[in-house]
Amino acid sequence: MSSHQSTAVNANAGVEAFIDALLRIKRPLEDAPSADAELIPLYVDTPGAWPDGTEVMVHVRKRGRGPHALLVHGWQGRTSDMEKISDALVASGFTVWAPHLPGHGSSGGERLSIPLAARVLRAVEGVAGPLALAVGHSIGGACIVQALEEGLQVDRVALLATPTHYGGFVRAMARQAGLEGPTVTHVLNRLQELIGVHPDRIDMRRQAASMRQPVLFIHASDDKVVPHEGAQAAAAIWPGAEWLLLDGLGHYKTLLEDPRVLRRVLQFASSHLAA
Repeated sequence: MSSHQSTAVNANAGVEAFIDALLRIKRPLEDAPSADAELIPLYVDTPGAWPDGTEVMVHVRKRGRGPHALLVHGWQGRTSDMEKISDALVASGFTVWAPHLPGHGSSGGERLSIPLAARVLRAVEGVAGPLALAVGHSIGGACIVQALEEGLQVDRVALLATPTHYGGFVRAMARQAGLEGPTVTHVLNRLQELIGVHPDRIDMRRQAASMRQPVLFIHASDDKVVPHEGAQAAAAIWPGAEWLLLDGLGHYKTLLEDPRVLRRVLQFASSHLAA
């Protein structure tokens, strides 16, 4: 093997290792589920050339009775991260469906992509029926929007600390890994093969213009994980979007358990019941 060929092989190996690290989940342990929760298995076909196989089993927690609400946790998150929101919705007369996304909780797989999660959400809709509400935290919100673009039917959507441009995220992570130029283009194209969608297509500023569901964006001004500017720009494009920016809540459970957030999400959800 020539030195040029050896360099190319090493570069490809570096790209594959970077992508695997980008997609692979460090599986978080799930907290004990609520006593009233039913655990439902679903089998979901995977998009693209997914490295975990052509099908993945996911578990969905179901609790409550009434109109159906979908709760979607974030990257390396837990369904229990949104337990207070779930409790409030159940108490207000909703049935809550909360999937463990692939690689999380008791679901199968070792990796996750936004298009795969979107398929999971559509599979939940297939079992639950019409959805009155979908609430997503962090990347869970991006998964909901991707599923909406692919045909998910939801009456109202709440997006909490949601990132908006997957391609931009990939480029930022590539820079941190020391990748640049044509190598980054190779990364993006290889990701398209694996996940079934080019990362630059997962752009909420593009998607928002065609959305018609009422939407509530909530973000913290001090969110260091997902700065609020991207979500605020998407909210300005989404017709009729409501935007709420709060101080001092960061990105994680402090945001998800803040009484102002719970009250606003419940008010937004309950307006569906009133209608």
